[in-house]
Amino acid sequence: MSLRFCFGPSGSGKSHRIYEEIMQRAAEEPGRNFLIIVPDQFTMQTQKDLVMRSDRDGILNIDVLSFGRLSHRILEEVGTKEMPVLDDTGKSLVLQKVAADLKEQLPAMGSLLHKQGYIHEVKSAISEFMQYGISTQDMDKLITSAQKRGALAMKLKDLKTLYRGFQDYIRDHFITTEETLDVLRRSLSKSKILKGSVVVFDGFTGFTPIQNRLIQELMRVCAETIVTVTIGVGEDPYKMDGEQKLFHLSKKTVADLEKLAAEAEVERGEDLFVKGGANRFAKAPALHYLEQNLFRYQYEPYAGEQQEIHMFEALSPREEVHQTALYIRHLIREQGMTYRDIAVVIGDLEGYASYVETEFGQLEIPCFLDRTRGIVLNPMIEYIKSALQLYIKDFSYDTVFHFLRSGMADISKEEIDELENYVIRTGARGYRTYSRLFTRRTEELQGNAEESEQAEEKTMERLNRIRQQFMDAVEILHMGSQEKAGDYVSHLYDFLEQNQVQQKLLNYQQQFEKEGDLSRAREYAQIYRLVMDLLDQVYELLGEEEISRQEFADILEAGFGEITVGTIPQNVDRIVVGDMERTRLKQVKVLFFLGVNDGNIPKNASKGGIISDMDREFLIESGTEMAPSPRQQMYIQRLYLYLNMTKPSEQLYLSYAKVNSEGKGIRPSYLIDTVRKLFPAMSVEYPQNRSRLEQIEGRQEGARYLAEELREYADGTLREEERQDFYLMYRAYEADAAGRDLLTRAAFRRYRESGLSRIVARALYGQQLENSVSRLETYAACACRHFLQYGLSLQEREEFGFEASD
Repeated sequence: MSLRFCFGPSGSGKSHRIYEEIMQRAAEEPGRNFLIIVPDQFTMQTQKDLVMRSDRDGILNIDVLSFGRLSHRILEEVGTKEMPVLDDTGKSLVLQKVAADLKEQLPAMGSLLHKQGYIHEVKSAISEFMQYGISTQDMDKLITSAQKRGALAMKLKDLKTLYRGFQDYIRDHFITTEETLDVLRRSLSKSKILKGSVVVFDGFTGFTPIQNRLIQELMRVCAETIVTVTIGVGEDPYKMDGEQKLFHLSKKTVADLEKLAAEAEVERGEDLFVKGGANRFAKAPALHYLEQNLFRYQYEPYAGEQQEIHMFEALSPREEVHQTALYIRHLIREQGMTYRDIAVVIGDLEGYASYVETEFGQLEIPCFLDRTRGIVLNPMIEYIKSALQLYIKDFSYDTVFHFLRSGMADISKEEIDELENYVIRTGARGYRTYSRLFTRRTEELQGNAEESEQAEEKTMERLNRIRQQFMDAVEILHMGSQEKAGDYVSHLYDFLEQNQVQQKLLNYQQQFEKEGDLSRAREYAQIYRLVMDLLDQVYELLGEEEISRQEFADILEAGFGEITVGTIPQNVDRIVVGDMERTRLKQVKVLFFLGVNDGNIPKNASKGGIISDMDREFLIESGTEMAPSPRQQMYIQRLYLYLNMTKPSEQLYLSYAKVNSEGKGIRPSYLIDTVRKLFPAMSVEYPQNRSRLEQIEGRQEGARYLAEELREYADGTLREEERQDFYLMYRAYEADAAGRDLLTRAAFRRYRESGLSRIVARALYGQQLENSVSRLETYAACACRHFLQYGLSLQEREEFGFEASD
């Protein structure tokens, strides 16, 4: 039993050295198991790398796992008593029920639990307590230490009540994902796979307390434990320093693991310091200098010119993404790179994601957005929620047409419009009204002399057919106002099956596949299974509980809010687009870092939620280990910046926008000044100021610019220096004369205002206005003002239905 570390800066080849050692030892010791533990997002890539390194094209006694996959592997081997694992969705369902039962015992939170998203915040707080090993007994100490902060003490008391109620509800029936690591820790000694094995932890920036306890037990069971740690050359990994230092988190990891090894009486092996070897910066001295000096307090500015680091400013986020796409096309065409050689990291991924999809799509750049999406706005979710609301709100106008327009109802848009017009005119409301034949004629049907009685009957038959089709779809959900949760779930199952929702989602999936949107197609392929899993959890967790319709809808709402859909890259040669903390990059030649603006870098570290930032700082200072405070998170973000900016082996592009998506001015991040101080000779580029001819990539892009310049030419605003480019572009589209002529006609088209004809005005307003005197006076005043403004004659005024005396 031993523990040893592999130290080295980013790009030094730590993983390479350790993998080479493991590959060699695995060949020499075929009877020993070698386990490599990496973050979840990195398992597939690591497996691929190891297989490609192998001389035998296989890794028989080497296994690549994440913490979650390690739990499944070992618990399956030792045969631990199986209990269903409660994920975030299940926790929210249970908490929704527990909170409803304990509402009277929650003086601080009871009145807020009905608010959308509040249960999610409660779940996050309780998950944090579990992750950091804080029990209900430990919470008593927290409450005592927070007595002088009244509001915090009250919140902690309510959280303790919910925490205890949650644990009581799931005890002996379920375990949470956080508890699986604790169950795994207690089962490690029974595992034959782990006995005498070698375990490597690679790619982690730190570990939580519950993970540390698991690693301590692994040290006792395994023959050797190896941990790779990123730390700069010249740094002392065994000497702790201030949390403001770049490698503080790395040193804290070393100190924690050494302490745990000493407690477990595990020997310390010989640590490995990697300073060179397979250095990724062999062709990029400026990037090597950046790695050695970024966020260090003492440095010398880079001497001489460099071509590896670029910086550009764009007017807006959309223009920033567009210029990035043009740079990428240039790299592919002029420098012979492949798409997989390039990666994009964004400071604000959610804010930029739609622009990436649009701009990269127009330039036909394959990309994979590394993110998870919520499903709350998916048509199926809206379909279910609106169907339940029909009976909660007794078929109100809003709920009926929310359901019909969800995108899953088998009624055409024209029929829905016709039904809506009838409902608005007659005021049809309520289950009783919709469950009976419509008989009331509208004023149009009664007053239209040209329409025969037979035509009226056909219209009413059509409306009743639409009504009946609607009621047939939802009648199966007609239940009592207070039922068992399991009964509600059963009826919802039948509702989804009867209305062929799975087939409708399959149709959406096939449509996206035809359009080439494989990511969206993959998302729709998962929705039905995820919703079925949610309903199964509701049935298992709350099946025998008596609840109301509204409580059932709230429980489902909480569950839907927790479901996220992730996808994997659909092709090999593509650009990975992600954020600086979640995304794991490897073997990248060029990195584009977008959105380097204040507010994104450093990212707003405020967690918000139930425990405020000030409360978190107070609890941490009182000796409780919790998730990092905003101040600590800001320092940790610098380590992520360092890791990302030192990923590329050849070129790095940094960019920022002048205004945000709302048109408000924003400032560059402090990172821009930091890099410019390191490289004083580097200048900021303004690629959008290049001529439009230089920015054209493909016919689709050219057509967009031609449309803009045609409009400017038609308005007389095209600048003199741009006219030659305009003429050249116009002539370039001679092969597509029809498309060019269409753009030309559109550019010169103008709107001409004309008044309403007498027939149209009477169709809209009738011959007799029904309104209050004051409102009629207002209308008359407006009409007179318009008559005088446009100089209408008496005859023209009469066309609008006004007499000469008016």
